[in-house]
Amino acid sequence: MKSWIIPVVLFIPYAFFGARYYTCHVKNACGVAAEEVVTTPEEQQVNSPITFNWSSDEPILKDEESMLQSIAKDLKDGQVVQITGQYFSDENNETAYENLGQARAERVKELLSEQMEPQNIRTASDLVDGTEQDHQGPFESVVFSVVDVDVNKAEVLKLKDKVVILFPDGSTTKEPNEVIDNYLDQLAEELKNSNRTVELIGHTDMMGDSKSNYKLGLRRAKNIRDYLRKKGVSRKAIVTKSMGEKDPVATNDTPEGRHQNRRVEIIVK
Repeated sequence: MKSWIIPVVLFIPYAFFGARYYTCHVKNACGVAAEEVVTTPEEQQVNSPITFNWSSDEPILKDEESMLQSIAKDLKDGQVVQITGQYFSDENNETAYENLGQARAERVKELLSEQMEPQNIRTASDLVDGTEQDHQGPFESVVFSVVDVDVNKAEVLKLKDKVVILFPDGSTTKEPNEVIDNYLDQLAEELKNSNRTVELIGHTDMMGDSKSNYKLGLRRAKNIRDYLRKKGVSRKAIVTKSMGEKDPVATNDTPEGRHQNRRVEIIVK
């Protein structure tokens, strides 16, 4: 037998029993099945300097000043900053506002007003999907956008789960607008080539009486419906309704706020 074989043969049982001894007498794991190690993910880090807790309109701040200063500095003539507060249907709203999204936006507006003129800031709210279980801890709930604004012209705002078309004062018609028309053309193609439907909800400001505003909101929704019908969308795929003045997303005390409330919400289902 070759000389190197003998040490190898002797080492194998030594190694086996050595490992066995370490497992049984040192680790106390002899005869114990291996357990799956379950690790909990680290708490999600939220990078936004402004966050909120569930059912709260109290902003949680972290180095927010530089961001707000940057927004104010970059604003040009003819532009406003829109703060859209997001909220969830399951949240408890104990504020004086219509919903928590509006309350959150207004609280952040107070902060931004320290950096710029309040009349250059407008607020809105957006109902989004989610549950309390999905938001165990501070979460982002405000969206900043810079908008070219003219209260005498129609506008289009794209939110998370809807598109909003804004109307001039007292108007029921959609003015020719490349951005709006492009969106509605794309929507028409989507509806024609799928089983999806669209809900058009007309809204107004609070100028005038509630009965007239209901009719005005409905005419606005039907105006968008007629545009889609001309593009070949089936009548069965379109639902129109009016909320009149009942569901404002902004204050009715300013021209900018009333402009935001004069709208048609477009929700694809």
